[in-house]
Amino acid sequence: MFIRFTAEFKNEDGDVDTGVFQAAGFLRRSDKTYEYDKNHLLELSDWFNQHLEKPTRFNKPSRKNGLNISLSWFKSTATEHLQKMYEMKQILDKYEIEVTVIKRENPGYIIYEDDYQVSTFPHGKDKHLAK
Repeated sequence: MFIRFTAEFKNEDGDVDTGVFQAAGFLRRSDKTYEYDKNHLLELSDWFNQHLEKPTRFNKPSRKNGLNISLSWFKSTATEHLQKMYEMKQILDKYEIEVTVIKRENPGYIIYEDDYQVSTFPHGKDKHLAK
């Protein structure tokens, strides 16, 4: 099983932005966020920077009618990483940034993998996730 966290929010410029980590950064910069939540988000961000590799591949060469972006998914065995993501989700939810949790047995064609995550080119039913 693979788990993906997604978020959509309006950034400082009023534009729609996406991504859980981007949303966390937005809240850390916001003057409407409580200091203890800013500090917790910073701790979570620091933890992920230390304990999660950045995938070495995110896209593929363009092909006709194909996507050239990949999606990142946590492995269900990455229990500590998932716990930290749910902590982040709880904070984002508090500030009305909705985080959607998506679960898949087969998230797509895997182009990067480590002990905790995969990056994939999505199958047809998940192409809408690659905005």
